[in-house]
Amino acid sequence: DVLLDLHSMLWPSEPLILSGTPDKGRTLAAAIGTPPLVVSDQGHVNGRRIIDYGRFADPETPYIACLVEAGQHWEVRTVATMRASVAGLLRHLALIDADAPLPPAPARSSIRVAKVTTAVTAMTANFAFMRAYRGGDIIPRRNTLIAMDGETEIRTPHDDCLLVMPSLRPSRGHTAVRLARFEGGAAS
Repeated sequence: DVLLDLHSMLWPSEPLILSGTPDKGRTLAAAIGTPPLVVSDQGHVNGRRIIDYGRFADPETPYIACLVEAGQHWEVRTVATMRASVAGLLRHLALIDADAPLPPAPARSSIRVAKVTTAVTAMTANFAFMRAYRGGDIIPRRNTLIAMDGETEIRTPHDDCLLVMPSLRPSRGHTAVRLARFEGGAAS
């Protein structure tokens, strides 16, 4: 079985595909090709996603899943991104004719893969970012202060740190942001 879980987002962010941790998820996400940003992560403390359950998360099973975060809820381009993702999946699985009237496949060279190195959970009700970050923002320098969680400083763990889906008003105990590093070197 293959699952493509389609989501939209509340906060401003570049669209992305969450692949979970297995290589098979990253491979599927890259084959889908849209959105061109693939993020490998272990989920978050708020609860498991469908892609995190054993059927899909176990690297030994043949079942594969990805989660598309296509853009903000109300944006027209979010629906277009979802359609392009579904078209990419159908092409990859050879379930449609090559000349089907679907959005074009992106160039493979445009796909970027990042791996989450840190998932930041808000530990207080006073979590605040230093500015209104957007998902997909890249912080060039390691150790840059990006947020305060009460008295605790939240800093980037490495250069070219990708901010994955920052929640600009996170509740205590919920994921505030995931920090990721691009595979294969610096961001492009």
